[in-house]
Amino acid sequence: MSLFSSCCSGFAALSKAAAKSASAKFRTMRLAPVHVDWAARATICERCPLRVVEKNVSYCGKPFLKQVIRDETLDGCGCPVRAKAKDPDEHCPITPRHIASTQGPAGCTCKWCQTPSHVA
Repeated sequence: MSLFSSCCSGFAALSKAAAKSASAKFRTMRLAPVHVDWAARATICERCPLRVVEKNVSYCGKPFLKQVIRDETLDGCGCPVRAKAKDPDEHCPITPRHIASTQGPAGCTCKWCQTPSHVA
């Protein structure tokens, strides 16, 4: 049974990554909105200890296809930093204290939402 669940979670993760990639391509073609303060968000990511650079591209952790199953708090999400920062619906997987971020009625605790833009 656990083999089936890991297979399905891997497929779900791949599907979600494909959707994010398509959205990033739409943003590149200016067919989808870009976060107003994406540069400040990307700057925060560039200073993060989860950041990995591969082939001159910054990623939030190892690139997704190199580690499909992951704990985002420890491993990052695997997205390219610039594409993730430009997506208005994205949030950082960790807080400024490097624990799992949460989103709820009280707001978001991620690094991007908790760090004032002028500090980034």
